[in-house]
Amino acid sequence: MSEHGYCPNCNADLDGGSIWEHFYKLTGSEEKADKSAEAYGATKEKGQWGRAVGIYDRDLDRTVAWFCPDCHHKWGRV
Repeated sequence: MSEHGYCPNCNADLDGGSIWEHFYKLTGSEEKADKSAEAYGATKEKGQWGRAVGIYDRDLDRTVAWFCPDCHHKWGRV
């Protein structure tokens, strides 16, 4: 199951890999990976980076849409 869902156009999985594994590969330390992942609300067992690109509107001061890095489809925020 995908934490970030799927592109509504091409159905690409929008999970971008384990946050914990990313920090473990960077540091080589489980303790450091635990601490860094915790800052993102992730653990060794859960927490994925998201691949969808947020489209931000400065005037509204919020994300207004998403963009798929695979098919370049853009869809509105729900």
